[in-house]
Amino acid sequence: MPVFTSFREDILLTETEKELQGDASGQKTFIYNSTKNRLLFVKGPDSKINHIGPVSFSEDGKKCAIIEAKSADENNFILYPKVSRLLIADVNDNGEIESYKPFTHNEVGSTINSAFIAYEGTALYFSSDRTGGFGGYDLYVSYYKNNEWTMPENLGSNINSPGNEVTPCLKDGGLFFSSDYHMGLGGFDIFVSQVNEGVWSNPENKGFGINSSADEFFPVFNSLDEFFITSNRLGGKGNFDIYKAFKLTPEKQIEQMASTTPPPAVNLEELAVQTQSPPNENKSATQADAKKAFFLPEFDVNKIGSNATATEVSFAGAYRVALQETIPNTEVFFIQLASVSSLKPDYSKFKPLLKYGNIYKMANNKILKVRLGYFSERREAEDILVKVKQNGYKDAFISFELLNTAQMELVLTGTDESSFTDKGNFNTKNPEVEKSYISPSKYKVRLASYEDPIWFDINKVKDLGRIEQWTKGGWTIFILAGFNNLEEAKKAQISALNRGYKTAEVVIDNGGILERLKQN
Repeated sequence: MPVFTSFREDILLTETEKELQGDASGQKTFIYNSTKNRLLFVKGPDSKINHIGPVSFSEDGKKCAIIEAKSADENNFILYPKVSRLLIADVNDNGEIESYKPFTHNEVGSTINSAFIAYEGTALYFSSDRTGGFGGYDLYVSYYKNNEWTMPENLGSNINSPGNEVTPCLKDGGLFFSSDYHMGLGGFDIFVSQVNEGVWSNPENKGFGINSSADEFFPVFNSLDEFFITSNRLGGKGNFDIYKAFKLTPEKQIEQMASTTPPPAVNLEELAVQTQSPPNENKSATQADAKKAFFLPEFDVNKIGSNATATEVSFAGAYRVALQETIPNTEVFFIQLASVSSLKPDYSKFKPLLKYGNIYKMANNKILKVRLGYFSERREAEDILVKVKQNGYKDAFISFELLNTAQMELVLTGTDESSFTDKGNFNTKNPEVEKSYISPSKYKVRLASYEDPIWFDINKVKDLGRIEQWTKGGWTIFILAGFNNLEEAKKAQISALNRGYKTAEVVIDNGGILERLKQN
């Protein structure tokens, strides 16, 4: 998965995320989640997003080193972070970062501007301007032994110089780093040094192509041995861009030595577009390469999501939260219509808006927020907002936040019989279309319950009926609906059983309350 740090401000924060951020801006670290096809924030302690990064993951994906730093000047962020500290954290089986602990050897009055965690989290190479070095920033190493980090060791005068050595990366016994002092082609260049019996060799400049007359930082390899750098060379899209270096064939080496063309940049801008857009099957080759930039172990489905037996989750208190597929922890747009203090407000007045989306209620302390939605793209939400205001809701506004099914309830939808009878909800007079949305029967089929609904495969059963999601005490209950009678529901139940849903059973939706079918 690609992981990168940036000062960009075009990735929107949810309302909750905004509340947790003490500062308006700062560098943020992003990780591309291929399962959800979107950029997500890497969060520090207390869900902090601003001033997080750079980040280094161990090769086994179980540990990470996080720089938390502030800088007054993003152009000189590497050399002049105002305040910084290094954190060591664990990565759980879900891929979530947790258990943040400050690095034991952070020092007041000095900074750590970059770090690389190696050997499955047992070695830490980092750059610091602490006292006792050979110049500005020097490279150090600390080892994790007996449940603690050893005193950092300076890597010596072969590596370090009177200048600055930063952004270390270890690969196959070679230490790659950036320096502005060793003989180079420009400002900061990428060098590599090999260790032999504890002694580092004189650094070797990686040469033209990797280096340029500008600055190069952050050498990184992925699982495919592809090489990435960060550079402010000419031809980029901004201040510092990420580039991918290709290994040359012998016949191309002479040609490359005479060339002045920089290697093509990895187009992370396209990844940002995807965070506001639905997945596109026609992805470019550049995007495909970017997705492979970094790799963490695949999630273990058996550890994350599991079916509950029929007796593990009762229906008492369950309520519907979605139609079709809803993935929690996804950023979406709602249109907030009203805030009410009544525990039982009259939702019928919102029926004319059902042609634009479903009506949800969301609890926030003692206040209920009534919202229309949800929408995956801001432009769609803005277009709908104009129509909502034309319907008399002058104070309506757009809310952007994580989709949290534990805090939302679907109260009105155009697929309900009571909602469908309201004129104008659907632009059709075709009875067959109406029939596909509504049926007089309240018989439904309960398929399974999941602690994590991301592992429910909607494609296995979407041909059997309309999918609904209900929630109860942290569990998501998946329901098949849209049947005309009990016999149709029982046929769907048998099909679901044959497809592996061993807990499939016919249930009754009694006015929003799920009940089990009484057995004769």
